[in-house]
Amino acid sequence: MTTKKFNWKKYIDEALRATDYCSIATVDKKGVWSSPVYFAWNKKYNLYFISQMPSRHMQNIKSDGRIAVSIYKTEQKDNVIGIQLEGVAKILSENDGKEAIQHAYETYYGRAGHGPDVQGYINNPTWLYVKITPSQIYYFDTRFFGEKRQEVPLQELIK
Repeated sequence: MTTKKFNWKKYIDEALRATDYCSIATVDKKGVWSSPVYFAWNKKYNLYFISQMPSRHMQNIKSDGRIAVSIYKTEQKDNVIGIQLEGVAKILSENDGKEAIQHAYETYYGRAGHGPDVQGYINNPTWLYVKITPSQIYYFDTRFFGEKRQEVPLQELIK
């Protein structure tokens, strides 16, 4: 199968739906920091998560928005499927406008739901939304590509 005719949207969506958590990697003067976070995504494949400012990854994002993300289901047995991406993370604030915050809310809680386990986060000002805008996405799927990851054509993915 050639990547030119590959249904990127179908398989990227499948990989995103396969797990609730991703691992983010941020950087500061001390080095690289990795952290698992619950995530959601929108139609443009921007990722969203929530966190609190005192955490190391939030401090890192505040000073340097560069980020790398790995998304994969940890219980894979036969085939290995996953996404790696790099991009820019931004902590959303009132300066981004109410629409941006509302979109983050709807995207995040549209996936997380509004059950009792998330009530402490909803409208809690200590939990901030972070938007990750990918600059490159790579897809890994041994069913189609063996051990070689593929760079995803972003324009084709978001059309």
